[in-house]
Amino acid sequence: MEPIDGWPLDRILVGVATLRTIRELLRQASSYDSTVRAWDLSLCSGVSPQGSANTLERLFREGLVDVLPSDPGCARLYGLVEHPLVQPLRNLFAREREAYPDVVRPALRPDPSRGGSAMPG
Repeated sequence: MEPIDGWPLDRILVGVATLRTIRELLRQASSYDSTVRAWDLSLCSGVSPQGSANTLERLFREGLVDVLPSDPGCARLYGLVEHPLVQPLRNLFAREREAYPDVVRPALRPDPSRGGSAMPG
């Protein structure tokens, strides 16, 4: 039977912009003490800042992120919380990258010969 109010993922995974924002949130917030702003996520996801803000508010309502203190007049900061859905979502996007390695254009793939963070440690 379906819950009367639906499942939490019904309220979270509502469109392409949401998926792109969540994918970028999980990439940028690699630990639970990381903070992000909607703007930070929108720059890398191709989603509007308002679209990313809407997603973060949905995630906040469902308990996957917290709103953290920010300076007056500055954008809201969000941080991931230890929620039972966070790791499965991380796993989902990791499996997606593994299943579709050719989706990222070759020019954007890390190349150790170009230096930078793709260099082996």
